[in-house]
Amino acid sequence: MSGVSAKILVVDDTPSNIQSLAATLKPAGYQVLVATNGQQALDVMAKVRPDLILLDIMMPVMDGFEACANIKANAEWRDIPIIFLTAKTETADLVKGFELGAVDYVNKPFNAHELMARVHTHLTVDRLRTSVSEKNAALEKAQAQMSAELDLARAMQVAILPSRFPVAPGCDGSARMLPATTMGGDFYDFIELPGGRIGLVMADVSGKGVPAAFFMAVARTNLNALAATASGPADCLQRTNDVLLTQNPMDLFVTVFYAVFDPATGSLAYANGGHNPPLIRRANGTVEMLTAASGLVLGMFPATYEQDTAQLAPGDTLVLYTDGVTEAFNVDVQMYEEARLIERVRADGGGSAKTLVASIFDSVIGFSGAAPQSDDITVAVLSWAGTA
Repeated sequence: MSGVSAKILVVDDTPSNIQSLAATLKPAGYQVLVATNGQQALDVMAKVRPDLILLDIMMPVMDGFEACANIKANAEWRDIPIIFLTAKTETADLVKGFELGAVDYVNKPFNAHELMARVHTHLTVDRLRTSVSEKNAALEKAQAQMSAELDLARAMQVAILPSRFPVAPGCDGSARMLPATTMGGDFYDFIELPGGRIGLVMADVSGKGVPAAFFMAVARTNLNALAATASGPADCLQRTNDVLLTQNPMDLFVTVFYAVFDPATGSLAYANGGHNPPLIRRANGTVEMLTAASGLVLGMFPATYEQDTAQLAPGDTLVLYTDGVTEAFNVDVQMYEEARLIERVRADGGGSAKTLVASIFDSVIGFSGAAPQSDDITVAVLSWAGTA
C-alpha cells in the first residue's frame, strides 16, 4: 500500500505529539486522521476506516488498551494494524498490548526514521495479507463452483447408468456403482437386444476422476450403440475397440466383460477384454469362475476377441464385478481378494439380486473399515429362475 493511498489514524492526547507525528507522516504522502482519546478514535473510525492506527496508551475518557480491545472486537476493524505509542517499558504492559492484538510498539519520544520504517513495514504486511485473503476467497469461490459442477457431472454420470434391469421372463437383476472419487471410471450396463436377449456389461476404465469418467462415457456410448448390430459379444468388443482407438487422446484403456443372455434358454455368450472373470453361483451353492475367452483391454491396441458360452440353469446367479471389489484394502494393507468374494456369493447368493449386491458391498466396506477407498466398486447380479 503506497503512502499516497494509506490513511493513518493518530490517537494521542498531547497536541505536540500529534503535530510531530503529522509532520513526519504527511510529507511521505500518508493521509493523517486525528483523535485525542480512545472514544474519539472509535467515532472517527465509524466514518472513515484507517489503514493503520498509531495509538497512545495513557489517555483520558478511554485509554489505548480499552480502545484496542474495542477495535479488535469489531469484525470490520479487527484486521487494521495497531502500533502502540508509549513511554511504558514494563514487560507486562507490552505483553498486554500484544495480547489485545497490537502488532508493534514505538517508544516515546519516537525516532522519525524508526517510526516510518515500522509504519511502512506493517502497511506492507497488511497489504500482502489482504492480497492473500482476496486470493483465498477467489480460490474458495472457484473450488465451490468446481465442486458444484463435479456434483452435477457425477449425478449425470450416475443417471446414464440403468436404474433397473430389463423386464424379462425369470430374470432378477440389480447393480450398484460406488466411485472412489467424485466421478468414477467403472460402469455397468443392461442392454435390451433383439429377440428378448439382454446384453450385460461390466467395465473399468484406467485411472480415476474426470478423465476416467469422460472415457467411461465414450466407451459406454460406443459399446451400447454397437451391441444391437454386432454378431455377438466378441464382434461387439472388437468393433468397440476399433472406435476407441480413434477417440482416445489421453491414452486410457478400459477392461470390459460383455455377455449376451437369452432368458428363453438360459444360454450366455460372452467375451472378455482384460476384465475380472465373473462368477456363476449354481443353485446347489457351488461357485464357478468364467475364465475362458480372455483378451486384451480396449482402447490401446488393435485386437480380436474370443467368444465362449456358458449355460445357466434355473436358480443360477451370475455375478459381475470390478477389481475395486477384490482389490479393496483394509487398514492392515490386506486385500479383499477373490476368495472372500466367492465365499460371500456362495453364502448369500440364494436370495434376490438386490440382496446379493447389498451383501457384497456390506462385506467389502466392512472389510476395508477405516481404510480409504482406493478404487471404484461396482457389482451387477443376474439371477435366473428359468422359464415357466
